[in-house]
This record gives sequence, C-alpha cells and structure tokens, in this order.
Amino acid sequence: EQQQQIDGIGVRPMWMSAMELAFWNFGAQGLINAGLLFSPAARASFLTQTSVVMTPLLSALAGETIKSSVWGGCVLALFGLFLISTSSASSSTSSDAMADAAAEAVAAASATTSTFNQGDAMILLGALSWSMYIFRTSKLAKSYSELTLQFTKTWLLALMYLGWFFVTASSALASAGTPFPSPGWAQSLLPLWSGWNSPVVWLLLAYSAVGPGAVADLLQQRGQRETSASESNIILCMESVFATICAFAILGEVSSLKEMVGGLLIVVAAVLASK
Repeated sequence: EQQQQIDGIGVRPMWMSAMELAFWNFGAQGLINAGLLFSPAARASFLTQTSVVMTPLLSALAGETIKSSVWGGCVLALFGLFLISTSSASSSTSSDAMADAAAEAVAAASATTSTFNQGDAMILLGALSWSMYIFRTSKLAKSYSELTLQFTKTWLLALMYLGWFFVTASSALASAGTPFPSPGWAQSLLPLWSGWNSPVVWLLLAYSAVGPGAVADLLQQRGQRETSASESNIILCMESVFATICAFAILGEVSSLKEMVGGLLIVVAAVLASK
C-alpha cells in the first residue's frame, strides 16, 4: 500500500488522505446544496465566493507567507465573481457599472448580516470546506500519484453520496407512508429521480462525471503540485469566465458590461496572483 510522509506528522496510508479530501469535497457540495433550501440563490452565490478569501486565510493560519500580490488577486477575484453572479440580461450597460456593483456588494453584505439564517451558515461552512479541500490538495498533491489518489477519493465520495441518498430516500418513504418494501414504495421515490428516463439527462450526467469531475480533478491535483492553495483558488475562479465564453460560443448569449468587467477582473487577478 502506497504511503508517504505528510506534513511531518508521520507516515499514513494513501486512503486516509483520499478520505480527507473526499470529506472536504462532500462538505463543500453538500452544505451549499442544502443551504440553498433556506437562502436565496443570489445571496448564496455571494457567500460561496468568500472561499477565495478563506483560502489565503487558512494558508496564513498554517504559517505560510502570503504575498501581497496574492491578497490583491483575492480581492479582485472576489469582486469580479460578484459582478458576474449579480449580472442579468437587463444589467446596466453604462459606464457606472462598477459603482453600481460596489453598492450592490455593500447591500448584499448588509442583508446577509441582518437576516443571517441557517442556510447562510451552511453555505459559509460549504465555502470553508471548499477552501480546506484546495488547501489540503496543495499539501497532498506532491505525495501521491494523482490518478491513484483521485480514483480512491472518487469512490469514497460516491459512498458518502450513497449514504446521503439512503437517508433522503428513507425520509421520502416515511413522508409518503410507504415503507420499503410495501406496495408503491418505488413510486414514492420517483420525485428523487426526475428525468431518469431521458437519454439527454444521462449524457449530461456522464459528461459531468468524466469532464468537470474526473479529468478536472486530475488536472487540478497536477497543477497544485506547482502552485499554492491561494493562487489555485484564484485561478479556479476562471471557471466563471470560461462559462461566459462558452455561453456566447454555444448558446449565442451576449454578456453585459458588468459580466465583461467581472471577467476582466478575474483574469487580472489570476495574472497578479501568479507573479
């Protein structure tokens, strides 16, 4: 069994490191999804983006030296993400888009503070879990084969989601009054599998698993061998920029000035953090 020296805490099996990464990954996705049941999507998006600031804070607490350029990149990336996430088809196209966005950011932060609920707390914990995932990946990436580590992490993550499904399914059956294996129990679970009989849904699911899932995880671990957690998080913010480009190229969606300014800020942030 493959074992490596990790952070000076002694030798530990590879599966333990995979379990740790799976735990933080599960926490990020699970908590944010659950938080959306209680918090508006716009506020959830704003809270999720705080991860870009949490990551350098975690690194600093761990004793790492964070360059001023990285801190500057974090702030720029956070503001750029906010611009993109709060934009819409009817967004302002005037030259004061930046000022409008700044006012919206202050208003969103104020609203979050005054009406803080359990969903907000779950989303913030999800953002923290994502930061921990990036931070720990930077620590572990050099110690293991990315294929072996990510393969093991994915299987462990699948088991965690399977456990979540069983809990949700049990709750659905109890609410419908059709405990397994009584007649009608399968029909009670159908709302959990909306679109299960559509080939398009399965194709999209397969693409999501192979592309943004497996391949992206492998490339991320390989990249984090060479970059710090803080820089990695800023670079990963480019996802929003790529999404905007794909929306234009594939769907013909035209970005607003607000979105273009936000994307530009993220690109500048990535360049700044890489210096």
